[in-house]
Amino acid sequence: MSTQDPSPETTATTARLAYENSLALAAQDAAHRALSEQLLLVLADTLDSFDRLLAEEATADPASYRRSLELIARQLETAMTGQGVEPVGRVGERAEPATHHVAEVRTAPGAADDEVLEILQRGYRYRGQVLRAARVIVAVPGDTEQGTERS
Repeated sequence: MSTQDPSPETTATTARLAYENSLALAAQDAAHRALSEQLLLVLADTLDSFDRLLAEEATADPASYRRSLELIARQLETAMTGQGVEPVGRVGERAEPATHHVAEVRTAPGAADDEVLEILQRGYRYRGQVLRAARVIVAVPGDTEQGTERS
């Protein structure tokens, strides 16, 4: 037997490790599929809510219609939070390059430099990873030109 031929023990260990790895990958794939299905069902429930709202007779009460839309938005937000998706960006916090895309700057008396004044588009984080940075308007000192985009 040459020195390059694997021993029966090495072959058995390699086969066992390959088998264990395939089991782990199969379990990971099954978990991912279950999570995807769960998220799709949540989205389907949200679409059902929109369908019910759109099927109602047109109401003369815009406040009632708005409340219904807010309930559906809250339903979707709750579902996303339950899946581990967190909103990123709040008015009053300091803009950070990793989580905020500065779309506009404005002078704002009394505001700190780079303080978020307005959220143009919410950002989201999932399992510690930024999915989308928040698009924001931030404060700058009074002598900075307004409307400049920076990131």
